[in-house]
Amino acid sequence: MKKILSAIIFGFVFLTGCNAFAADDFWDEPMKIDEAAKTQEKSVTNQEFEKVMQFFERKKKKKEEKKKPKGAPLWEQNVPDAEEKTPSNDISGVLKNIKEDYPTAMLPVTLITPQMTEIPPGYYRILSAKNDYGYFINFYQGNQLIAKVKAQNTGNDHNQKSLNYAKLIPFNDEYMKVIYGDIDCNLEARLLIKQ
Repeated sequence: MKKILSAIIFGFVFLTGCNAFAADDFWDEPMKIDEAAKTQEKSVTNQEFEKVMQFFERKKKKKEEKKKPKGAPLWEQNVPDAEEKTPSNDISGVLKNIKEDYPTAMLPVTLITPQMTEIPPGYYRILSAKNDYGYFINFYQGNQLIAKVKAQNTGNDHNQKSLNYAKLIPFNDEYMKVIYGDIDCNLEARLLIKQ
């Protein structure tokens, strides 16, 4: 019985010692990990972090570009993000839009050009043109050129509030003055009123 009792006590002490030894190893293991982290030679710098972030941003943009249909019109292919739509001080985009918005004028009477071409009453989109012979005012309906009138570049904007303008002003009982202005020129021409 003594042998059995001493075997039980020896087993109990042995098992308790093993458990205590295993417990010490368990608690020491995280400390070893922390010590390894402290002894690393290099930490991440701000520049390295920025490079990684830029890589992921480029990857995101490429993914968005792939989602766009390949046959989409040009104006739909490069749509800026909401962050990029903030107003800027860039005047070139404003001027481009102004040049593309052509003025329209309503003609209440029939006019006759110096070449004896009649311009009937109606609405006309008016554009300027310059060539070797000088400035011209072109009257369009849709895409069709109705008349081309030689004009003088006066430099007078007639106190208009817009950069692009076109107006018909009665000059006298026989003539109507056409004034036109855009970012490049201010033109004036006189046309005969058909009686």
